[in-house]
Amino acid sequence: MNEFTETDDALFFSAFTYAAIGMAIVAPDGTWLKVNNALCAMMGYAPQQLMGMTFQDITHPDDLGEDLRFVNQLLAGEIDSYQMEKRYLHREGRVIHGLLSVSLVKTPQRTPRFFISQIQDITRKKEMESELARMAREDELTGVFNRRYFMEMATREVIRGRRFREPQAIMMIDIDHFKKINDTYGHEVGDQVLHEMARGCSASLRGVDVFGRLGGEEFGALLLNTDSEIAGMLAERMRRGMESLAVETPAGTVRFTVSIGMATFTEPDLSLDALLKKADDALYEAKKTGRNRVVAERATPGAKQPARDGMRTSFVRLEWKKEYESGCPLVDRQHQNLFLLANDLLSAIVSGLPDDHVDTQAKGLVAEVEAHFRDESAAYRAAGYPGADAHNRIHHALVQDMRATLERFKGGRASVAELFELVAVRIIREHLLSEDRKFFPYIQAAQSC
Repeated sequence: MNEFTETDDALFFSAFTYAAIGMAIVAPDGTWLKVNNALCAMMGYAPQQLMGMTFQDITHPDDLGEDLRFVNQLLAGEIDSYQMEKRYLHREGRVIHGLLSVSLVKTPQRTPRFFISQIQDITRKKEMESELARMAREDELTGVFNRRYFMEMATREVIRGRRFREPQAIMMIDIDHFKKINDTYGHEVGDQVLHEMARGCSASLRGVDVFGRLGGEEFGALLLNTDSEIAGMLAERMRRGMESLAVETPAGTVRFTVSIGMATFTEPDLSLDALLKKADDALYEAKKTGRNRVVAERATPGAKQPARDGMRTSFVRLEWKKEYESGCPLVDRQHQNLFLLANDLLSAIVSGLPDDHVDTQAKGLVAEVEAHFRDESAAYRAAGYPGADAHNRIHHALVQDMRATLERFKGGRASVAELFELVAVRIIREHLLSEDRKFFPYIQAAQSC
Protein backbone atom coordinates (compact mmCIF):
# COMPACT_ATOMS: atom_id res chain seq x y z
CA MET A 1 0.00 0.00 0.00
CA ASN A 2 1.32 3.44 -0.91
CA GLU A 3 1.76 5.30 2.40
CA PHE A 4 2.45 8.67 0.80
CA THR A 5 -0.07 11.23 -0.38
CA GLU A 6 0.15 14.79 -1.62
CA THR A 7 -1.26 15.98 1.69
CA ASP A 8 1.64 14.58 3.75
CA ASP A 9 3.89 17.39 2.71
CA ALA A 10 2.68 19.43 -0.25
CA LEU A 11 5.96 21.27 -0.72
CA PHE A 12 8.07 18.10 -0.65
CA PHE A 13 5.86 16.22 -3.05
CA SER A 14 5.63 19.14 -5.44
CA ALA A 15 9.43 19.29 -5.56
CA PHE A 16 9.59 15.50 -5.82
CA THR A 17 7.12 15.31 -8.71
CA TYR A 18 8.58 18.09 -10.82
CA ALA A 19 12.29 17.69 -10.07
CA ALA A 20 14.55 17.74 -13.13
CA ILE A 21 16.42 14.63 -11.96
CA GLY A 22 15.00 11.17 -11.31
CA MET A 23 13.72 10.61 -7.78
CA ALA A 24 12.16 7.62 -6.07
CA ILE A 25 10.98 6.58 -2.64
CA VAL A 26 11.88 2.93 -2.20
CA ALA A 27 10.74 0.45 0.44
CA PRO A 28 13.40 -1.56 2.36
CA ASP A 29 12.51 -4.61 0.23
CA GLY A 30 13.36 -2.74 -2.99
CA THR A 31 9.83 -2.02 -4.26
CA TRP A 32 8.97 1.46 -5.42
CA LEU A 33 6.67 3.48 -3.17
CA LYS A 34 6.69 6.53 -5.39
CA VAL A 35 8.53 7.57 -8.58
CA ASN A 36 8.67 10.96 -10.26
CA ASN A 37 8.16 11.98 -13.88
CA ALA A 38 11.87 12.49 -14.60
CA LEU A 39 12.76 8.94 -13.50
CA CYS A 40 10.00 7.42 -15.63
CA ALA A 41 11.15 9.39 -18.68
CA MET A 42 14.77 8.40 -18.01
CA MET A 43 13.96 4.68 -17.88
CA GLY A 44 11.27 4.70 -20.60
CA TYR A 45 8.42 3.39 -18.43
CA ALA A 46 5.00 4.75 -17.58
CA PRO A 47 4.60 5.36 -13.82
CA GLN A 48 2.31 2.36 -13.31
CA GLN A 49 4.77 0.11 -15.14
CA LEU A 50 7.73 1.21 -13.06
CA MET A 51 5.73 0.94 -9.84
CA GLY A 52 5.18 -2.74 -10.59
CA MET A 53 8.94 -3.38 -10.63
CA THR A 54 11.82 -3.20 -8.14
CA PHE A 55 15.02 -1.20 -8.44
CA GLN A 56 16.84 -4.53 -8.98
CA ASP A 57 14.77 -5.09 -12.14
CA ILE A 58 16.23 -2.03 -13.87
CA THR A 59 19.77 -2.29 -12.46
CA HIS A 60 22.57 -3.56 -14.69
CA PRO A 61 23.56 -7.01 -13.32
CA ASP A 62 27.23 -6.04 -13.02
CA ASP A 63 26.38 -3.10 -10.73
CA LEU A 64 23.74 -4.77 -8.57
CA GLY A 65 26.19 -6.35 -6.11
CA GLU A 66 27.88 -3.06 -5.20
CA ASP A 67 24.51 -1.31 -4.85
CA LEU A 68 23.17 -4.02 -2.53
CA ARG A 69 26.30 -3.85 -0.38
CA PHE A 70 25.67 -0.15 0.18
CA VAL A 71 21.99 -0.84 0.92
CA ASN A 72 22.94 -3.41 3.56
CA GLN A 73 25.38 -0.96 5.12
CA LEU A 74 22.60 1.64 5.32
CA LEU A 75 20.19 -0.83 6.94
CA ALA A 76 22.88 -1.92 9.40
CA GLY A 77 23.50 1.69 10.43
CA GLU A 78 27.11 1.64 9.24
CA ILE A 79 26.61 4.62 6.89
CA ASP A 80 24.01 7.41 6.64
CA SER A 81 23.99 7.73 2.83
CA TYR A 82 25.92 6.70 -0.23
CA GLN A 83 26.62 7.83 -3.78
CA MET A 84 27.76 5.72 -6.72
CA GLU A 85 27.85 5.67 -10.49
CA LYS A 86 25.51 2.95 -11.63
CA ARG A 87 24.18 1.56 -14.89
CA TYR A 88 20.45 1.10 -15.46
CA LEU A 89 18.58 -0.81 -18.15
CA HIS A 90 16.21 1.31 -20.24
CA ARG A 91 12.95 -0.27 -21.32
CA GLU A 92 14.32 -0.45 -24.90
CA GLY A 93 17.39 -2.37 -23.71
CA ARG A 94 20.04 0.34 -23.88
CA VAL A 95 22.22 1.23 -20.91
CA ILE A 96 21.64 4.42 -18.93
CA HIS A 97 24.53 5.70 -16.80
CA GLY A 98 23.31 7.30 -13.59
CA LEU A 99 24.80 9.06 -10.58
CA LEU A 100 22.82 7.58 -7.70
CA SER A 101 22.53 9.23 -4.27
CA VAL A 102 20.64 7.35 -1.55
CA SER A 103 19.71 8.12 2.06
CA LEU A 104 17.60 6.16 4.55
CA VAL A 105 14.62 7.64 6.41
CA LYS A 106 13.81 5.97 9.72
CA THR A 107 10.74 5.88 11.93
CA PRO A 108 10.70 7.57 15.37
CA GLN A 109 11.60 4.13 16.72
CA ARG A 110 14.74 4.17 14.51
CA THR A 111 13.60 1.34 12.27
CA PRO A 112 14.07 1.68 8.49
CA ARG A 113 11.08 3.37 6.84
CA PHE A 114 12.12 4.04 3.24
CA PHE A 115 15.01 5.11 1.02
CA ILE A 116 15.11 8.38 -0.89
CA SER A 117 16.97 7.88 -4.17
CA GLN A 118 18.10 10.64 -6.53
CA ILE A 119 19.37 9.66 -9.97
CA GLN A 120 21.09 12.01 -12.40
CA ASP A 121 21.45 10.86 -16.01
CA ILE A 122 25.18 11.09 -16.79
CA THR A 123 25.07 8.93 -19.93
CA ARG A 124 26.27 11.71 -22.21
CA LYS A 125 29.11 12.54 -19.81
CA LYS A 126 30.23 8.91 -19.70
CA GLU A 127 30.07 8.64 -23.49
CA MET A 128 32.22 11.74 -23.85
CA GLU A 129 34.72 10.38 -21.30
CA SER A 130 34.85 7.10 -23.19
CA GLU A 131 35.35 8.88 -26.50
CA LEU A 132 38.14 11.06 -25.07
CA ALA A 133 39.82 7.97 -23.62
CA ARG A 134 39.55 6.24 -27.00
CA MET A 135 41.03 9.25 -28.78
CA ALA A 136 43.89 9.33 -26.28
CA ARG A 137 44.90 5.75 -27.04
CA GLU A 138 43.85 5.09 -30.65
CA ASP A 139 45.33 6.19 -33.94
CA GLU A 140 42.52 8.06 -35.70
CA LEU A 141 43.15 6.57 -39.14
CA THR A 142 43.76 2.89 -38.37
CA GLY A 143 42.01 2.36 -35.02
CA VAL A 144 45.05 0.64 -33.45
CA PHE A 145 47.07 2.09 -30.57
CA ASN A 146 48.75 5.40 -31.30
CA ARG A 147 52.45 5.91 -30.65
CA ARG A 148 52.05 7.39 -27.18
CA TYR A 149 49.78 4.62 -25.91
CA PHE A 150 51.84 1.90 -27.59
CA MET A 151 54.97 3.17 -25.83
CA GLU A 152 53.14 3.31 -22.49
CA MET A 153 51.69 -0.20 -22.77
CA ALA A 154 54.84 -1.78 -24.22
CA THR A 155 57.05 -0.23 -21.51
CA ARG A 156 54.78 -1.68 -18.85
CA GLU A 157 54.86 -5.14 -20.44
CA VAL A 158 58.64 -5.15 -20.91
CA ILE A 159 59.06 -4.34 -17.21
CA ARG A 160 56.60 -7.08 -16.27
CA GLY A 161 58.31 -9.57 -18.59
CA ARG A 162 61.71 -8.75 -17.10
CA ARG A 163 60.36 -9.36 -13.59
CA PHE A 164 58.99 -12.80 -14.50
CA ARG A 165 61.84 -13.70 -16.88
CA GLU A 166 59.47 -14.13 -19.82
CA PRO A 167 60.81 -14.22 -23.37
CA GLN A 168 59.45 -11.40 -25.52
CA ALA A 169 59.90 -10.05 -29.03
CA ILE A 170 59.46 -6.62 -30.52
CA MET A 171 58.73 -5.99 -34.19
CA MET A 172 58.94 -2.98 -36.48
CA ILE A 173 56.70 -3.35 -39.55
CA ASP A 174 56.92 -1.07 -42.57
CA ILE A 175 54.98 -1.05 -45.86
CA ASP A 176 57.33 -1.45 -48.81
CA HIS A 177 57.33 1.37 -51.38
CA PHE A 178 54.46 3.16 -49.65
CA LYS A 179 55.38 6.47 -51.28
CA LYS A 180 54.81 4.84 -54.66
CA ILE A 181 51.30 3.81 -53.58
CA ASN A 182 50.50 7.39 -52.58
CA ASP A 183 52.02 8.81 -55.77
CA THR A 184 50.20 6.30 -58.02
CA TYR A 185 46.77 6.11 -56.39
CA GLY A 186 46.57 9.20 -54.18
CA HIS A 187 46.60 9.70 -50.41
CA GLU A 188 43.02 8.50 -49.89
CA VAL A 189 43.95 5.10 -51.28
CA GLY A 190 47.15 5.22 -49.23
CA ASP A 191 45.07 5.78 -46.10
CA GLN A 192 42.85 2.82 -47.03
CA VAL A 193 45.93 0.63 -47.46
CA LEU A 194 47.19 1.69 -44.02
CA HIS A 195 43.82 0.85 -42.49
CA GLU A 196 43.66 -2.60 -44.10
CA MET A 197 47.28 -3.31 -43.26
CA ALA A 198 46.65 -2.47 -39.58
CA ARG A 199 43.54 -4.65 -39.54
CA GLY A 200 45.39 -7.58 -41.11
CA CYS A 201 48.34 -7.31 -38.73
CA SER A 202 46.01 -7.15 -35.71
CA ALA A 203 44.26 -10.34 -36.87
CA SER A 204 47.64 -12.11 -36.96
CA LEU A 205 48.37 -11.29 -33.31
CA ARG A 206 46.83 -12.41 -30.05
CA GLY A 207 44.66 -10.20 -27.90
CA VAL A 208 47.41 -9.91 -25.26
CA ASP A 209 50.02 -8.56 -27.69
CA VAL A 210 50.61 -4.82 -28.00
CA PHE A 211 50.27 -3.35 -31.50
CA GLY A 212 50.27 0.26 -32.65
CA ARG A 213 51.07 2.77 -35.34
CA LEU A 214 54.35 4.54 -34.63
CA GLY A 215 54.09 7.03 -37.47
CA GLY A 216 53.51 7.16 -41.23
CA GLU A 217 53.52 3.62 -42.61
CA GLU A 218 55.53 2.23 -39.67
CA PHE A 219 53.95 0.02 -37.00
CA GLY A 220 55.25 -1.72 -33.90
CA ALA A 221 54.26 -4.91 -32.09
CA LEU A 222 55.37 -6.38 -28.78
CA LEU A 223 54.82 -10.14 -28.55
CA LEU A 224 54.41 -11.35 -24.98
CA ASN A 225 55.83 -14.60 -23.61
CA THR A 226 57.21 -15.51 -27.03
CA ASP A 227 60.63 -16.95 -27.81
CA SER A 228 62.67 -16.37 -30.97
CA GLU A 229 61.38 -19.40 -32.90
CA ILE A 230 57.69 -18.74 -32.34
CA ALA A 231 58.18 -15.00 -32.83
CA GLY A 232 59.78 -15.77 -36.20
CA MET A 233 56.79 -17.93 -37.16
CA LEU A 234 54.34 -15.19 -36.17
CA ALA A 235 56.30 -12.56 -38.09
CA GLU A 236 56.48 -14.77 -41.18
CA ARG A 237 52.76 -15.47 -40.98
CA MET A 238 52.11 -11.73 -40.81
CA ARG A 239 54.40 -11.10 -43.80
CA ARG A 240 52.64 -13.77 -45.88
CA GLY A 241 49.26 -12.40 -44.86
CA MET A 242 50.17 -8.93 -46.10
CA GLU A 243 51.62 -10.36 -49.32
CA SER A 244 48.31 -12.08 -50.10
CA LEU A 245 46.09 -9.15 -49.08
CA ALA A 246 44.18 -7.45 -51.88
CA VAL A 247 42.82 -4.02 -51.01
CA GLU A 248 39.84 -3.06 -53.16
CA THR A 249 39.75 0.69 -53.74
CA PRO A 250 37.89 3.05 -56.11
CA ALA A 251 41.16 3.24 -58.05
CA GLY A 252 41.40 -0.54 -58.39
CA THR A 253 42.95 -3.45 -56.53
CA VAL A 254 46.10 -2.56 -54.61
CA ARG A 255 48.59 -5.16 -53.41
CA PHE A 256 51.61 -4.49 -51.25
CA THR A 257 54.24 -6.17 -49.09
CA VAL A 258 55.82 -5.37 -45.75
CA SER A 259 59.29 -5.67 -44.31
CA ILE A 260 59.64 -6.71 -40.67
CA GLY A 261 62.54 -6.16 -38.33
CA MET A 262 62.47 -8.04 -35.05
CA ALA A 263 64.45 -8.29 -31.83
CA THR A 264 63.90 -11.04 -29.26
CA PHE A 265 64.95 -10.82 -25.64
CA THR A 266 64.64 -12.15 -22.11
CA GLU A 267 65.38 -10.00 -19.06
CA PRO A 268 66.69 -7.12 -21.19
CA ASP A 269 68.96 -4.50 -19.67
CA LEU A 270 67.80 -2.15 -22.44
CA SER A 271 65.03 0.45 -22.45
CA LEU A 272 62.05 0.15 -24.77
CA ASP A 273 63.58 2.84 -27.00
CA ALA A 274 66.78 0.81 -27.24
CA LEU A 275 64.83 -2.38 -28.01
CA LEU A 276 62.90 -0.55 -30.74
CA LYS A 277 66.24 0.65 -32.14
CA LYS A 278 67.39 -2.98 -32.36
CA ALA A 279 64.21 -3.90 -34.24
CA ASP A 280 64.58 -0.83 -36.45
CA ASP A 281 68.14 -1.84 -37.34
CA ALA A 282 66.80 -5.27 -38.33
CA LEU A 283 64.07 -3.54 -40.38
CA TYR A 284 66.71 -1.49 -42.19
CA GLU A 285 68.54 -4.73 -43.00
CA ALA A 286 65.30 -6.25 -44.36
CA LYS A 287 64.80 -3.19 -46.61
CA LYS A 288 68.43 -3.21 -47.76
CA THR A 289 68.41 -6.90 -48.66
CA GLY A 290 65.34 -6.84 -50.88
CA ARG A 291 62.20 -6.03 -48.81
CA ASN A 292 59.21 -8.32 -48.24
CA ARG A 293 61.14 -10.29 -45.65
CA VAL A 294 61.70 -10.76 -41.92
CA VAL A 295 65.07 -10.07 -40.34
CA ALA A 296 65.57 -10.89 -36.66
CA GLU A 297 68.31 -10.43 -34.11
CA ARG A 298 68.67 -11.28 -30.44
CA ALA A 299 68.58 -8.11 -28.33
CA THR A 300 70.17 -9.96 -25.41
CA PRO A 301 72.82 -12.15 -27.13
CA GLY A 302 74.13 -13.75 -23.98
CA ALA A 303 70.74 -14.59 -22.52
CA LYS A 304 69.80 -18.23 -22.26
CA GLN A 305 66.45 -19.12 -23.79
CA PRO A 306 64.02 -20.83 -21.39
CA ALA A 307 63.55 -24.58 -21.70
CA ARG A 308 61.03 -25.44 -24.38
CA ASP A 309 59.10 -28.41 -25.63
CA GLY A 310 59.59 -28.65 -29.38
CA MET A 311 58.32 -25.52 -31.03
CA ARG A 312 55.90 -24.57 -28.27
CA THR A 313 56.47 -21.67 -25.88
CA SER A 314 54.56 -21.41 -22.62
CA PHE A 315 51.83 -19.32 -24.21
CA VAL A 316 51.16 -22.09 -26.73
CA ARG A 317 51.89 -25.15 -24.62
CA LEU A 318 48.98 -25.92 -22.29
CA GLU A 319 50.53 -27.84 -19.42
CA TRP A 320 48.40 -30.32 -17.46
CA LYS A 321 48.95 -30.16 -13.69
CA LYS A 322 47.85 -32.45 -10.89
CA GLU A 323 45.80 -29.69 -9.26
CA TYR A 324 43.53 -29.71 -12.32
CA GLU A 325 42.25 -33.19 -11.43
CA SER A 326 38.57 -33.52 -10.57
CA GLY A 327 38.65 -36.84 -8.76
CA CYS A 328 36.86 -38.61 -11.62
CA PRO A 329 39.36 -40.67 -13.69
CA LEU A 330 37.20 -40.53 -16.83
CA VAL A 331 36.82 -36.73 -16.71
CA ASP A 332 40.53 -36.25 -15.95
CA ARG A 333 41.64 -38.51 -18.83
CA GLN A 334 39.37 -36.60 -21.20
CA HIS A 335 40.62 -33.24 -19.91
CA GLN A 336 44.23 -34.31 -20.51
CA ASN A 337 43.32 -35.49 -24.00
CA LEU A 338 41.66 -32.14 -24.73
CA PHE A 339 44.87 -30.40 -23.60
CA LEU A 340 46.87 -32.47 -26.11
CA LEU A 341 44.42 -31.80 -28.95
CA ALA A 342 44.30 -28.10 -28.10
CA ASN A 343 48.12 -27.95 -28.09
CA ASP A 344 48.23 -29.51 -31.56
CA LEU A 345 45.67 -27.01 -32.85
CA LEU A 346 47.37 -24.00 -31.25
CA SER A 347 50.74 -25.05 -32.66
CA ALA A 348 49.20 -25.35 -36.13
CA ILE A 349 47.70 -21.88 -35.74
CA VAL A 350 50.91 -20.23 -34.50
CA SER A 351 53.19 -21.92 -37.02
CA GLY A 352 51.02 -20.73 -39.89
CA LEU A 353 49.98 -24.09 -41.29
CA PRO A 354 47.41 -23.96 -44.14
CA ASP A 355 43.83 -23.14 -43.17
CA ASP A 356 42.53 -26.54 -44.32
CA HIS A 357 44.95 -28.25 -41.93
CA VAL A 358 43.85 -25.98 -39.07
CA ASP A 359 40.22 -26.61 -40.02
CA THR A 360 40.68 -30.40 -39.86
CA GLN A 361 42.32 -30.23 -36.43
CA ALA A 362 39.62 -27.85 -35.16
CA LYS A 363 36.86 -30.23 -36.29
CA GLY A 364 38.54 -33.06 -34.39
CA LEU A 365 38.73 -30.93 -31.26
CA VAL A 366 35.04 -29.97 -31.54
CA ALA A 367 34.02 -33.64 -31.79
CA GLU A 368 36.11 -34.57 -28.74
CA VAL A 369 34.72 -31.63 -26.74
CA GLU A 370 31.12 -32.66 -27.50
CA ALA A 371 31.77 -36.26 -26.44
CA HIS A 372 33.54 -35.06 -23.28
CA PHE A 373 30.68 -32.74 -22.34
CA ARG A 374 28.22 -35.65 -22.52
CA ASP A 375 30.36 -37.87 -20.25
CA GLU A 376 31.12 -35.03 -17.88
CA SER A 377 27.44 -34.16 -17.54
CA ALA A 378 26.64 -37.74 -16.55
CA ALA A 379 29.43 -37.63 -13.94
CA TYR A 380 28.37 -34.47 -12.15
CA ARG A 381 24.68 -35.37 -12.32
CA ALA A 382 25.46 -38.70 -10.65
CA ALA A 383 27.37 -36.76 -7.97
CA GLY A 384 24.32 -34.59 -7.25
CA TYR A 385 25.83 -31.31 -8.44
CA PRO A 386 23.04 -28.70 -8.01
CA GLY A 387 24.36 -26.55 -10.83
CA ALA A 388 24.09 -29.34 -13.41
CA ASP A 389 21.42 -27.70 -15.57
CA ALA A 390 23.24 -24.36 -15.66
CA HIS A 391 26.52 -26.12 -16.49
CA ASN A 392 24.83 -28.00 -19.32
CA ARG A 393 23.62 -24.70 -20.74
CA ILE A 394 27.21 -23.43 -20.70
CA HIS A 395 28.28 -26.60 -22.53
CA HIS A 396 25.60 -26.06 -25.17
CA ALA A 397 26.60 -22.42 -25.68
CA LEU A 398 30.28 -23.33 -26.01
CA VAL A 399 29.58 -26.02 -28.59
CA GLN A 400 27.42 -23.61 -30.58
CA ASP A 401 30.16 -20.97 -30.44
CA MET A 402 32.78 -23.51 -31.53
CA ARG A 403 30.70 -24.60 -34.51
CA ALA A 404 29.88 -21.01 -35.49
CA THR A 405 33.51 -19.87 -35.21
CA LEU A 406 34.67 -22.85 -37.24
CA GLU A 407 32.13 -22.09 -39.98
CA ARG A 408 33.21 -18.44 -40.05
CA PHE A 409 36.86 -19.52 -40.18
CA LYS A 410 36.17 -21.83 -43.13
CA GLY A 411 34.41 -18.98 -44.90
CA GLY A 412 37.23 -16.54 -44.23
CA ARG A 413 35.13 -14.47 -41.82
CA ALA A 414 37.02 -15.40 -38.66
CA SER A 415 40.74 -14.95 -38.07
CA VAL A 416 43.18 -17.43 -36.55
CA ALA A 417 43.37 -15.03 -33.59
CA GLU A 418 39.65 -15.61 -32.91
CA LEU A 419 40.16 -19.39 -33.12
CA PHE A 420 43.12 -19.13 -30.76
CA GLU A 421 41.09 -17.03 -28.29
CA LEU A 422 38.22 -19.53 -28.34
CA VAL A 423 40.40 -22.57 -27.69
CA ALA A 424 43.08 -21.26 -25.32
CA VAL A 425 41.01 -18.76 -23.36
CA ARG A 426 37.31 -19.63 -23.41
CA ILE A 427 37.45 -23.44 -23.53
CA ILE A 428 40.65 -24.26 -21.64
CA ARG A 429 41.28 -21.38 -19.23
CA GLU A 430 37.79 -20.08 -18.50
CA HIS A 431 35.87 -23.37 -18.70
CA LEU A 432 38.02 -26.43 -18.04
CA LEU A 433 40.28 -24.68 -15.51
CA SER A 434 37.71 -22.40 -13.88
CA GLU A 435 34.02 -23.17 -14.39
CA ASP A 436 34.53 -26.95 -14.10
CA ARG A 437 36.10 -26.61 -10.67
CA LYS A 438 32.68 -25.78 -9.22
CA PHE A 439 31.51 -29.40 -9.47
CA PHE A 440 34.79 -31.04 -8.35
CA PRO A 441 33.87 -31.09 -4.60
CA TYR A 442 30.62 -32.92 -5.37
CA ILE A 443 32.39 -35.59 -7.43
CA GLN A 444 35.08 -35.99 -4.77
CA ALA A 445 32.51 -36.24 -1.96
CA ALA A 446 30.24 -38.67 -3.83
CA GLN A 447 33.07 -40.81 -5.21
CA SER A 448 30.65 -41.65 -8.03
CA CYS A 449 33.28 -42.17 -10.73
